[in-house]
Amino acid sequence: MDGSADDATPRRTMLKRAAFLLSVVLALLALLTFARETPPITTDSDLAVGEIYTQLAGETRLLLGPYSRFGWHHPGPLYFYVQAPLYVLSGRRAAALYAGALAINLLALVTIALVVRRENQGALPVVVVAACLLFCLRAPRFLASPWTAHVTVLPLLACVALGAAILSGRRLLPLLVIFGSFVVQTHVGLAPPVAALFAIMLAIVLVERRPPPVRMRSMLLTCGWIGLLLWLPTLIDAASHQGGNLAALVRFFARGGQQDHSLTEALIDWSYGLTGLLRWDFGLPWGAHFVVTNLWWVMPCAIGELLGVAVIARRELHAGRRFEGYLVMLMVAASVAGLWSLTRVRDDILDHEIFWLAALGSMNLAVIVAAAGRAIRAATAQGPPSHQRAATIGLPLVLLLGAALGADHLQDFTSFELRRVERRQIVDAYEAIREYMRNQHVRRPLIRIDAAVWSQAAGVLLRLRRDRSEVAVADEWVPMFTDAFAANGREDAIVIVGRGRAGRAATDLPGVPGVLLFESAAIHVEVTLTPKIEGGR
Repeated sequence: MDGSADDATPRRTMLKRAAFLLSVVLALLALLTFARETPPITTDSDLAVGEIYTQLAGETRLLLGPYSRFGWHHPGPLYFYVQAPLYVLSGRRAAALYAGALAINLLALVTIALVVRRENQGALPVVVVAACLLFCLRAPRFLASPWTAHVTVLPLLACVALGAAILSGRRLLPLLVIFGSFVVQTHVGLAPPVAALFAIMLAIVLVERRPPPVRMRSMLLTCGWIGLLLWLPTLIDAASHQGGNLAALVRFFARGGQQDHSLTEALIDWSYGLTGLLRWDFGLPWGAHFVVTNLWWVMPCAIGELLGVAVIARRELHAGRRFEGYLVMLMVAASVAGLWSLTRVRDDILDHEIFWLAALGSMNLAVIVAAAGRAIRAATAQGPPSHQRAATIGLPLVLLLGAALGADHLQDFTSFELRRVERRQIVDAYEAIREYMRNQHVRRPLIRIDAAVWSQAAGVLLRLRRDRSEVAVADEWVPMFTDAFAANGREDAIVIVGRGRAGRAATDLPGVPGVLLFESAAIHVEVTLTPKIEGGR
């Protein structure tokens, strides 16, 4: 009888794992089907540039991370390599990017749920996941947004949960390396909170003088190989370009240790971000300026929230609830790191640079609610069994709600993109250029872009490259579109994409007339044949 029970436990565990893997496979197949069946979406601006990068990743030709408005790239291209398989399998359809973003966010959400649930059998995992879903609900389309400032937020929260589990004795360090690398490579603005997590974890291990776990050496070796693989494109870029983008990042952020925003200014913006879930004007940011309102309650609320969770961390550790204490401690560390990082933001602080703080603030509120619930149960002497059963039922329920919300975000976002009729001009401009190339046997045009219409030009470049046309861009645009678009001397035409209805653009080729291929209210396209072009000038 006892032997039968012992045999049933591993069998049950294997069945649960098999069911989980099957659900993952079915979910990916559903997303792939959605991407293939969705009508073609025309992307522009940052999303078009991201799609170009995903194309390059699918060809294993990408060494750089997302492009920044400051001229450098974020640390690595891991995000685009994660997106590439679904994108390629879908037939290189833009809808795959939205489906891939949803897959990443749901994976992060499930990771948070499973990690917290394994360490806490009470209400905490349900409350934490519910708070994450409330955050997603307040930010319409967030779960399906492929923009790099959005897709890193939930993975960052997963890093916090994984760090607490590791400090509690779980061997999840390789998974933390994967999530942490993804977050840092995709958005350098989140490097300080990730670094703070690792620093606090190391400090706790040193202070507590813990003996190394069994097989620590093999686990560290595994983490080393995983880290090397994930960062290999970045290292190749640095080795082949005299420091490459990594050197550019170091030069940019190590400019004499200059503080670009005062602590007071950063504290105001940090408070505004951390209390995002409680603000009526909270929504999904797209890189715009924001005005802080209701400062009379925003800042005291943010500071009170941080002090409150710090007190909870101390009580949890004192009560022997190590995971809960470490979880809150790491949340405090990430919050403080976010405050420091805002003092280093160049130029104005934009809305997407404080967006992730709202997710962390939501998690802080979840911890406060869970701690209050525990105190009420203790005061009323309520027994834990029924409470634990309710939590066991509640977690699958909130995860199902998360999947449903994600499906709604995916449908809503892609439908919105398909309805944007103004993007038709991108398709028309592309078709005009492509037809001219075929009729005149142009093999490799050089695209010159007016900065005022770079957003539409990115969409045109994407479509030209998608049909495997060889194109180059002028030298000043190579940093954004990468060396894959660098001129090599074989260019046989100049294509100018300029502002609409603004007259003919100068071709810098005296006596060589230009041909107007396309003109709309937003952009016009002019082409000039030339026997030879010197570089990308």
